[in-house]
Parts: sequence; structure tokens; C-alpha cells
Amino acid sequence: MKRIQLYEPAVALTDLAVGLEAGVFALALARADLRDGARSRGALVRRRWFVVFFAATSVAAIVGAALHGLLPRDDTPARRRLWRVSLGSIGVAGLSAWCLGAVLALPRSAATRVQRVMIAVHAAYLLALTRTNPPFAVAIAAYMPGALALGAGLIRRLRDPLTRGAATIALAGLAMTFGAAAVQVRKIAIHPRLFDHNATYHTIQAIAIACFYGAARRFDRREDRAV
Repeated sequence: MKRIQLYEPAVALTDLAVGLEAGVFALALARADLRDGARSRGALVRRRWFVVFFAATSVAAIVGAALHGLLPRDDTPARRRLWRVSLGSIGVAGLSAWCLGAVLALPRSAATRVQRVMIAVHAAYLLALTRTNPPFAVAIAAYMPGALALGAGLIRRLRDPLTRGAATIALAGLAMTFGAAAVQVRKIAIHPRLFDHNATYHTIQAIAIACFYGAARRFDRREDRAV
């Protein structure tokens, strides 16, 4: 039996762990949505954008695990296709962040308009990916505005005692996301060879994703108390 060779074991395995974690969270929220729905339309929209966020993060991380672990750094058609899927998934996660920020911060009509605009913008981004093979920085540029919009929406929710706890947990996750990005950019590693900056980034990101899930569930419990 042929053994599977992993080119970057720590990076691939931590990426896979993040992907599985986010996938479990997406399924858990989707199952809750099917089981008991939501108390209001706003809560329903918010929960579903959280599902999109976790699902997109899961796809991006699992594809990243394949890129780092199973495919050499050659310019092959398979690698190019997976690369585009990874960048596209990051873009969808950025879209979900934009829409979550809108739902959290704006009145329903204004939030709906923002969501429509952002869906159109990110659809154009995904279409462009089918024709180009951009660097990773392009995906980060697509993601960061949404992350900032989500941060603004969460800060607004700090004013409400019922949502303050959920917003605080989500802001902690967002802060760790930015911290993880700084670790990756500055190439800060637990070990330069055995656990490099990418694996360290994934480890911090796993904690951030757990914070986002905790916040999503607390927002749901807040909705239950409000009715």
C-alpha cells in the first residue's frame, strides 16, 4: 500500500483541522436552523450568513490543506483549479462578513441593500477568478473590507446589553483573526521548520473560529430571551 506523502505536514494538517472545525460549526448551525428556525427574520438572516461564513471557511481551509499537503508547488492545472477555489472561498467568507456586519448594524431595508450590492461585487470577483490566477494578496484584499464591516457591526452591538456578550466574543475572534494574519505576514513561527508561520496562523485561526461559533450561538440565545 502506497503511503501518502505530505509536502508540508504541519501546515496541511492544521489547515485540515480548521476546515473540519468550521464545517462542523456550519452543519450545527444549519441543523439548528432546520430544527427550530429563528424568532425573527433578522435572526434568520444572521444565522444563515454565519452558516455561509463557516462553510466558506471550511472549503478554503480544506482546499488549502490539499494545496500544502498533496500538491507540489508546480504550475499544474490541478493546482491552479484548487488555488482558484481557495481564493473564491475566501471571497465568499468576506461576503458573509459584510452581510453579517450589515445585519448587525443597520435597519432591515438598509441591510438588504448592502447585502445586494456586496453579493453583486463578490459575484464579479468570483467571475474574474474563472479567467485569472491572482496571488493570495487579492483574496486578502477581498476579505479585509468585510472583516472591518463586521467589526463595525459588532461594536455597534456592544451598546445593547442583550447582545453585548455575543458581540464581545465575536470581537475577540476578529482580533485573533487579525493577529493571526500579522503572524503570517511577519512569518512568526512556533518552530521555523516543524511548525512554521502558516501552521501557527492556522492554530490561532482555529481559536478565532471557535469564538465566532460561540458568538453565533449566544446571538441565538439572546433572540430567545427577547421574545
